[in-house]
Amino acid sequence: MTRNTRIALLGIAVVIIVVAVIVIGGGGSGDTKTSGPTTITVKDAKPVGGVKDVTFKQGGTVDLTIKSDTADEVHFHGYDVKKDVEAGGSVHFKFPAKIDGKFIVELENHGVTLANVTVEP
Repeated sequence: MTRNTRIALLGIAVVIIVVAVIVIGGGGSGDTKTSGPTTITVKDAKPVGGVKDVTFKQGGTVDLTIKSDTADEVHFHGYDVKKDVEAGGSVHFKFPAKIDGKFIVELENHGVTLANVTVEP
């Protein structure tokens, strides 16, 4: 094996290792991947597409809109924010993500979970 071949193989091995570290470690940035502004559509008192998993960064902003064909109270547990939504209407939750943890957003009177919200430090 020539010197150039060994150098080329070593270079390929380094590239493979770097790519593996990025893929497995998520790039090593440690940043939370946030969902950003999110809209959930409710039809017949159920979230279209199922319960959404949404993540926000603590210190950032929770930005969640619920569009519903069902009148009910939308309750963002943990932060204890409640808003009435009319049939065919929408409500918008936008507030500082100060409390870390896992929270449920639900149609309160129907007892239906719309979203599982995580606020990560």
